[in-house]
Amino acid sequence: MSESDRMAKKATKRGRYPIKKLRWSILMAIGVGLALGVLLAALIRAHSRTGEPRMINLGASGPVATPDSEGRLILEDEAVPGSDFYQFRAQLREAVQNRNAQFVGSIIPETGLTTGFSVLRTLENLNLDDPQGRFWLLLEKAVAIGCVPAENPSTYNIDAGSEIWVCPNVAQAFARQVPAPNSEAEVSWPVDRVVVVGENVNARSQPSLDSEAIATLSNEVVQMDRDRQLPETFDPIDSWTAIRLRDDREGYVYNRYVYSPLESRALFGKINGEWQLLAMPGGE
Repeated sequence: MSESDRMAKKATKRGRYPIKKLRWSILMAIGVGLALGVLLAALIRAHSRTGEPRMINLGASGPVATPDSEGRLILEDEAVPGSDFYQFRAQLREAVQNRNAQFVGSIIPETGLTTGFSVLRTLENLNLDDPQGRFWLLLEKAVAIGCVPAENPSTYNIDAGSEIWVCPNVAQAFARQVPAPNSEAEVSWPVDRVVVVGENVNARSQPSLDSEAIATLSNEVVQMDRDRQLPETFDPIDSWTAIRLRDDREGYVYNRYVYSPLESRALFGKINGEWQLLAMPGGE
């Protein structure tokens, strides 16, 4: 083989190597891209399950999420299925639905229960014998949706290491996700807003189930219209809240689905190894 032939053969081999390397680079890039795509899709699915909006927990400092462009609050039930508190809450929900005064009475501290704005009520004051008593309605609504561990809770005589759980989780989510735009609005901001909790809840033209549905709301923050609020005694469940929609239309939402950031909240902790209802601040 002549020298020129050998040089041509070497040149041909050298020309093949870059092509092979380029092909491998392209294949590796495609593989990495596909893997990242699968991972991203999995993460999106994990945080976008229909009917179960979730909060991305980034720690206790500052907001952990913001409502989407439609004003929907991101809510998450942080009670882990199968956990001690989760099982207790399941029992409590059943007891409340059945108006089981014996069970609910057993979780009220002997010293009484602080409700509203630091009003101490004894077991007799709570009127558990009345199935439609206000305490039953407040408790039913409080435990109907998700719960969260308390942030900077007040001091209670609970077992060492026991967490304090707060139900519902609306107040904490609202404070994190919908902060007042400025210091001047901090007082009126939570007072004038409510959260319609649920999927596709009807906002109606009049305070009646027979009236026209003018919009559907899902975990949405809307403004309460106090000028149109019904004058009769406010029922936490079986009544209506006057609201103003984002497009300035007026409507009403059934109270079972309406939660105020200042609504009564149920605080639970363990005393002598048993879950107790520690207090129900707010509301009233």
